[in-house]
Amino acid sequence: MSAAHSSWGRQVAAMASIAATGVAVIYIPQPIQTLVADDFAVPASASSAALIAVQAGYALGIVLLVSLGDRVSARRQVTTQLVATAAALALAAAAPSYAVHVALCFVAGATATVGQLLVSAALRLAPPSARARTVAVLLGSFLIGLFTVRTALGSLAAAIGWRGALVVCAAVVLALVPLSLRVSPREVPADPPSYGRILASIPGIARRSSALRLMTAVHVLCFMAFIATWSMTTLHATSALGLDVAQAALLGLAGLVGGAATIAAASIHSRVGPRRSLAICLAVALVGGILITVGAGSVPVLVLGLLLLSAGMSSEQVTTQAIGLASVDPSENGRANTIFMAATFFGGTLATAIAATLSSAIGYRAVGAFALALVVIAASLAFVADRRGMLRSSSTR
Repeated sequence: MSAAHSSWGRQVAAMASIAATGVAVIYIPQPIQTLVADDFAVPASASSAALIAVQAGYALGIVLLVSLGDRVSARRQVTTQLVATAAALALAAAAPSYAVHVALCFVAGATATVGQLLVSAALRLAPPSARARTVAVLLGSFLIGLFTVRTALGSLAAAIGWRGALVVCAAVVLALVPLSLRVSPREVPADPPSYGRILASIPGIARRSSALRLMTAVHVLCFMAFIATWSMTTLHATSALGLDVAQAALLGLAGLVGGAATIAAASIHSRVGPRRSLAICLAVALVGGILITVGAGSVPVLVLGLLLLSAGMSSEQVTTQAIGLASVDPSENGRANTIFMAATFFGGTLATAIAATLSSAIGYRAVGAFALALVVIAASLAFVADRRGMLRSSSTR
């Protein structure tokens, strides 16, 4: 390995730590959902409001903030947003009412988009031979970060209360500021368009690239399946499986293993090619959806299903995001990533709301069936993309 590649690998590893913590913020409300609801005397039917708010904020933040990556230095923007996120989490911990808590979760989600900024910047700067591995490491770190928070936060909140747990989360986010000042890319895009022109150009970029649209649709559907099942897991584990909050949090270990698998399989994507890589990842997610649906009442089967769905979704993104962003001009990468990820989290917001309704009206098994149907549709769209030749090369335009 050359010195340049070794140096880049170390920088990616450091950026992955920041990205993982940023994306984990939008999953903070999940393991403390029941504790917050009990504290504010919120009925179970309304307890998903904070989960939905933080995802909606994240999606809006991607539109309004990540697109600035085509104009502003990632180092400056990531550092500023980390400070804002830490402040929002600290204030959410001191919220006097559930409505205020939900509003601050929305703000925290909007400013926590640092991981998407770093992915976009890394795709611009990565050596061509390291592109797939760079994306896989960053995306795998997302799962590791969010499920570390999900697993640890439930136990921490059970010990010191959800307010104290949120203060700890705020402190962790703030502690990343010095690291961001050292490793976030400092390059400023050459001759950037105005902010207004950046936002106005987003629809045109989506319209011109069919590859970006199809790859985005495939990932959105897989992510909706992922978030639908995980958003209701704590509630299902405590109400139907008889687990307490700390035990339910341990289910997040399945997601941790899924993230580790994504990183471990990083080199496979370039060896087998986009077509086979995407087919394998979707097959893994499909099996996960089946297991969740048929084994909702069994903890071991449920854990295996969640692991496979998580690994399949995260690994599929390595291919779909790379193909989608490679289909536009490099100067438009930030805006293409905005389209890809904003659609992802708007879809996740919708999936959480649907899953909450299904879980309340029918049960968790219906949530699994919903997720399974989404993965099947995603596989169908991937087949369409393959027939159009989009999976033969990551440079498809």
